[in-house]
Amino acid sequence: MYPPTLATPPYAGRCSNCLELTPSRLAAALWYAWLALVCLVTLFGVALPWPVRCAICLGVIVPAVRSVESFVRLAGPRAVRAIEWSEEGEFTIAVGTMWTRHRAIPSAGSFRGGAKWWVLRFVTQSGPRLVLVVETPHDTRAFRRLSRCLDARLFRASGRSSRPAVTMPPKV
Repeated sequence: MYPPTLATPPYAGRCSNCLELTPSRLAAALWYAWLALVCLVTLFGVALPWPVRCAICLGVIVPAVRSVESFVRLAGPRAVRAIEWSEEGEFTIAVGTMWTRHRAIPSAGSFRGGAKWWVLRFVTQSGPRLVLVVETPHDTRAFRRLSRCLDARLFRASGRSSRPAVTMPPKV
């Protein structure tokens, strides 16, 4: 047997139930574009005095930028940086720049937005945490394992005894 090369260090992430999150530049750009559109409409499409329009824009921009930084760009002390889970449905999240670990429970408001992303809301002892989880090419397996765990957990929490029936055949 040949010794492992130094170019390929051992990677424990392939077999563990841990996903290190990466910020989504596309989602952040879309969010900022939507925010700019809201401000343009408010500034030029509303019949209010200029100071009121500027105050409305400022009142929308400040909290929105703060939420985008922690929710999408994963920056700041409230941002979720990593998610660990067990097959029993126990979750641990790493939060902030120091990667402080917190036990977490996925709560109402978590949903899958497509094949490649989740919006997750966790309840922790330090308060609720919201994060956008996007599949990246190097984390495909971990993302799929997390999706299976969350699908099973959300299915059990829904109270249904069986999965919903597909009533319409796919269009060809």
